[in-house]
This record gives sequence, structure tokens and C-alpha cells, in this order.
Amino acid sequence: MSDTLGLDWDGVISHFPEEMKILAAKFTNVVIITLNKSITRQKAEETLQRTVVVEICPDDERDNHGAWKAAMCRKHGVALMIDDDGFVVAECRSLDIPTLAVNAMFFQSLLHEF
Repeated sequence: MSDTLGLDWDGVISHFPEEMKILAAKFTNVVIITLNKSITRQKAEETLQRTVVVEICPDDERDNHGAWKAAMCRKHGVALMIDDDGFVVAECRSLDIPTLAVNAMFFQSLLHEF
């Protein structure tokens, strides 16, 4: 069984950096699978405090990013993917890749109430 965690950047690591750092420490390997072109391996490693692989969606795959992310999960043998995009969750689950959906927008709206 694979011991690789897949993480999206925007809406996942960006909104829950401390929690993702704790979770990432539990896995042997971590791959960041993102559309965000500004994410570097160095930035991801500083944020998560560990070695990671970064996969950034190429421009020609952006219209079909859910399938691209699912393909990256397959490529890296991801045991669990965490994303905030329903298309990604659906694509990964259709390939039997366990995927956890987070709702950063809901969380952010709660913070504004306090």
C-alpha cells in the first residue's frame, strides 16, 4: 500500500497550513498537485517543513484539471488526496483514489462571524 499524501495548494494548504503540516508528517511521501503556478518546491517545503514533490498543471490541461490531478495521483501512487474542488474529488473517486473534500470558503465565512 502506498504511503503518499496528495495535497492541493489553494483552499487546502493555503487555508490550513498548520493542520496540513501535521498531517503531512504522518506520510512517507507528499506530493502537491496544484494549478497555482507560483508554488515552488522550496515554498511548499518551508510551509510543510518536509520534503515534497510539486506538480503544477500545464496550461493545456487546465480545462480538464480534475482528470489531470487524478492522473497525477495515479502517477505518484497517492493513498489519499485532499482538495477543495468537487471536479477533482469526483475524478479521483471515479478512479478509486480516496479523496477528502475540504470547504475552505465555509471555514472562512465562519471566521468572519467571530
